[in-house]
Amino acid sequence: DTRPCERLVQLGKTLLPGCRILVHEATFDDTEGMAAEAEARRHSTVGEALDVGARMGAWRVLLTHFSQRYPKLTDVGGGLPAAGAILAFDLMSVPFRLLPALPRLTPALLCLFADEVASAGDATDATVGASVDREVDAPVAAGDSGAPPSTV
Repeated sequence: DTRPCERLVQLGKTLLPGCRILVHEATFDDTEGMAAEAEARRHSTVGEALDVGARMGAWRVLLTHFSQRYPKLTDVGGGLPAAGAILAFDLMSVPFRLLPALPRLTPALLCLFADEVASAGDATDATVGASVDREVDAPVAAGDSGAPPSTV
């Protein structure tokens, strides 16, 4: 559990050839009420975690939070996170060779955990379903071939 940290951003920038994978807690969505709760409880929002990853130049950001009080999947507020983001869940195991493709599994994970996210009161089935329907065939963001940054 953490708030965004400038020292972590700077560390990621100094790692050679650059920070490739950031695992970051993202307990709350970015709505005003949840952002305030995240700050009060010393957690991060999805947007804050993605911002840390972007500022440090991370190739992938693994969004996670494990708690009995919150859904099993990080709540992305009814939308999909950035193209390089990966949503984690309890007992998830990630082989490195699959990292290039994992962000494309986000729509499937949102469908799989839609009932849990909705029952937590943070989203509705209709909102999650609508965002998945719109984004399921979306290509990886421009400039993201899915391959990790090359090493020198």
